Amino acid sequence: MKTDATDEAEPLPTDGFRSWESWLAEHGDRLLLYARQRTRSEADAEDVLQSALLSLVRVVGRGSFRKGPEQWPAYVISCIRNAAADLYRARVRHTASVQAVAMEQETECEDKPWLRSADDAELRRVCVERVLRNMRPDYAEVVVLHVWERMTFREIAETLGEKPATVASRYRAALRIFRKLVESELNPAR
Repeated sequence: MKTDATDEAEPLPTDGFRSWESWLAEHGDRLLLYARQRTRSEADAEDVLQSALLSLVRVVGRGSFRKGPEQWPAYVISCIRNAAADLYRARVRHTASVQAVAMEQETECEDKPWLRSADDAELRRVCVERVLRNMRPDYAEVVVLHVWERMTFREIAETLGEKPATVASRYRAALRIFRKLVESELNPAR
C-alpha cells in the first residue's frame, strides 16, 4: 500500500549519493549557522534544517528541481526561512504571552554559540555572536548570508525577495554598525 506521494521522498540515484554526501559536507555547517540565526534554539535550528534538506531531497528525487546543484543552497535557505517563520507563528498561536516565550527562548539560546570555529579565539567568537544578536535582524541576516553562506547580493536578493540595491545597502549599514559594536565590545569604557 502506497502512502501519499508528498510524505515519501524518492531516493536520489545511487551514483549521486557520493556527490550528495560531499555537497552536504561542504554546505551543512553554513546552512546550520543560518538556521541558528533564524531560530531561537539549537534544537529548533536542527529541526528546521532537517526539514529544509528533506524538502530538497523530495524535489530533486521527483525531478521537479529544474536548476542544478549550485542552486541547492539558495533553495535550502528559502526552506529554512519558511520553516522558521512557520515555527514562530505556531509558537505564538499556542502561547498565552508572546513576550514570555521570547524572553524564555532568548535566555535559553544565549549560552549556545552560533559560530563554531577551532581557529577563532573564544573572545572574538563571543564578541561576534553578541554583536550579531544585538543587530537588527534584517542586517544580521544579510551579513550571515554574505559572509558565511558566501552568497552574492543578487543571490541574497532573490532568496529574500528584495532588490539587490536594498541588500547591498543593508550590508554596508550592517558593517558600519558591526564595526562600532565590535569596537565597543572589545574596548569597553573603564
